[in-house]
Amino acid sequence: MQGEKQKVKSSPVLTSKPSTITNNIILVIASLYFLVDCVPKVEIIDQMGIHWLLIGLLNLVAGLFILRNNTFLTGIRPIFKNNITWLYLAFVTISGISICFALNKGESLIIYSRLLTVCITVFIFSILFYNRKELLKDLIVVITLIVLAQSFSGVMQFYAGLGKTELSTLVNSLQSTTGNKNIFAAALVIKIPLIIYCILKRQGFLKYLGLLTLFLAILTVFFINARSAYLGLLLSFLTIGGLIIYLQLKSKSIAQFKLNSLLMLGTYVLAFFISQNTLTKAKQLNQTTVYGTFADRLGTVVDTDNETTNIRLKYWKGALDIISQQPLTGVGYGNWKLYSPLYTGPLLNDNLFSKHPHNDFIEIAGESGILNSIIFLSIFICALLATIRMLRSKRDPELKLISIIILASLGGYFIDAFFNFPSERPNIQVLFAFILGVILTNYLAPAEANSESQKPVSKLFVIMPAILIGIATIYVHVVVFQSLKAQWLVDNDLNSIDNIPGAFPKLNYAQVSTILPEYPQIAENSEIMAFKKAKYLRAEKRYKAAIHLLDSVQYQSPYLPYSDYLKCNIYLETKQLDSAYKYGKRAAAIKPRNFYYFRMASYLARVNNDIAGVHKLFKTYHTYRNDQQSWSYYALTMFYSKANRAEVKKVVDSGLKYYPQDTIMLSYKPFLPK
Repeated sequence: MQGEKQKVKSSPVLTSKPSTITNNIILVIASLYFLVDCVPKVEIIDQMGIHWLLIGLLNLVAGLFILRNNTFLTGIRPIFKNNITWLYLAFVTISGISICFALNKGESLIIYSRLLTVCITVFIFSILFYNRKELLKDLIVVITLIVLAQSFSGVMQFYAGLGKTELSTLVNSLQSTTGNKNIFAAALVIKIPLIIYCILKRQGFLKYLGLLTLFLAILTVFFINARSAYLGLLLSFLTIGGLIIYLQLKSKSIAQFKLNSLLMLGTYVLAFFISQNTLTKAKQLNQTTVYGTFADRLGTVVDTDNETTNIRLKYWKGALDIISQQPLTGVGYGNWKLYSPLYTGPLLNDNLFSKHPHNDFIEIAGESGILNSIIFLSIFICALLATIRMLRSKRDPELKLISIIILASLGGYFIDAFFNFPSERPNIQVLFAFILGVILTNYLAPAEANSESQKPVSKLFVIMPAILIGIATIYVHVVVFQSLKAQWLVDNDLNSIDNIPGAFPKLNYAQVSTILPEYPQIAENSEIMAFKKAKYLRAEKRYKAAIHLLDSVQYQSPYLPYSDYLKCNIYLETKQLDSAYKYGKRAAAIKPRNFYYFRMASYLARVNNDIAGVHKLFKTYHTYRNDQQSWSYYALTMFYSKANRAEVKKVVDSGLKYYPQDTIMLSYKPFLPK
């Protein structure tokens, strides 16, 4: 980093010391970012809608605060004098340029507005905490208190359900306000190094409160059973332990180091043994669960025969095939979900769907090109190298400790980004913005504030554009929030009549068209919004209008089978069996593991007297799934078809070899040749 070239011992100093009032306001604003994660659940289809909106509003408040306080202007220029700032800006810029190549540019702009929100948050944190190490300590106390509340709630929830709730259900319910256990675990892993910093820098009550929080946080992570969180926890433990040992040996400050080390190691060990003992007993009561002890779960990471490990590897392979087709430009930022059915269709059963390849680096390469993924990866590499330089330098020991803590948190984020998709989740992105902001301002900024770096930056150059962009992102977040509220109403309305013959939804097409905004065009469950509207047209028997609507929006997400299956049902209801069969086969081809698509297409093959089609549909389905329900329906379809009875007998006999007790196939035996 440019700032590392100067050999000095002092940290940057400002020309004027910030006031207590200013520091208090900064602490309140920064704390609110982390409290977004604690907002009670609202009636929307995904809680991230309210989280993104609140982060956008906080960015506006923070931006106006910075705009009105000239003392911040001298802290902006140093931020732009290190490589990581420009790497991150290059990543954001290239992601934006990739929208030109997107199939659905509206969806790209919505997802890109979230990236811009994170980008603004990064620079807000970096500006607010420039030359404010003491304030950073206070913020980490706030973070520690938040983790204490979340972890205590998680541990109490787990023990309250132990022995009463099936283990898999209980583990999956440990979500806090995130809506997903893996997201909750990842957030805890990233925050744990910050708690350790609180333990190291505070004395008395706050130190022991930090130890209690650390214990509960580690205990919660073990109970959640997320393998990527286990890896992140292990990496952060080794990073902090190894580098602090190096730092303490170098400074020869052993006495205090031994005490802190014993306290924290004891906390880790205690949490580990209590959690493993509890999980071992719980697993004995739930023999079929996939969850278990630390060793059980971590062992599956390298076990390619494990179902979840195997599926992730297949995701990556399928994703790399798509990347190879557009390696330079990508498919457009935010558009990966449009292409994922091309490789997930043959991998996931029934209506299961995955919008992400479970690797942010692969997804970035797929959306905005391989070069942009390398740039994003370079941020982590540069942070590691800068930390090593920091530790070997004669800089302030406090900055060295901060660099170790932040590197450990960044390592936790890296592991999650390698195995999941934290870029989508606002609570994880607040943590990423905080980590990157601290990196930019506390130990990667120039080591000395010379006259050039002290020059204030014009408000019109940085702050005003950021505020204007922030206002634009808030507008997008408001529209998406309204859509998520409407999706919650519409999906619950449709689910209430699902598989109930003759039932009608409470809402009608006109009402749904009014409450669903024009954007986003793709719902949170990956359905096209028009598909939801078409369901209401079908319920109102406005079949032509439904078909016309589906045809007019097919370009918005062309590789999903939902529209084809709905068209199949509409044509079946209107007795247009040829058309129904056509779309039934198309849906089954896109999702060959979907039993319901297979069943519908097989039925239509029979009524259209396409015996060869029946065999072909089953052969395709059987390639991926060998289950009893498909053999039963295959036999039923053939039995009631015009196929030769000897041919039917062959199918029934083959099915009974796999499932000799199947009552449906056994019932056909008396009517078939001996």
